[in-house]
Amino acid sequence: MKRIFSSENTIDVWQVRNLLEVAGIDSVVKNADMASAFGEVPFVEACPEVWVKSPVDYDHALDIVDEFLNGEHDDRPDWRCSKCRERNDAVFAVCWNCQTPARTVPDSDPGS
Repeated sequence: MKRIFSSENTIDVWQVRNLLEVAGIDSVVKNADMASAFGEVPFVEACPEVWVKSPVDYDHALDIVDEFLNGEHDDRPDWRCSKCRERNDAVFAVCWNCQTPARTVPDSDPGS
């Protein structure tokens, strides 16, 4: 096994793990429950990590992590929910607040 990703942000670790799973890459998360140890042990030893099980998948997994970290710029505009008027990022297909499906009309004021 080889370590592919580490972060103090557990959400990012699980997101990387999920992206690898979707790509068919077998991986595991280590140190997922170590947050309570921060301060007791060096944080680099307590950070959650994603490990790829097969060395064959390592390079492909690195590409997936790189895309996750750097991402392709999403040119789609943010949108405002037609039901609750909450602003949603372009990546969301449904409103995070009320689960109403996205409209195709962009948010008229992305900064609000």
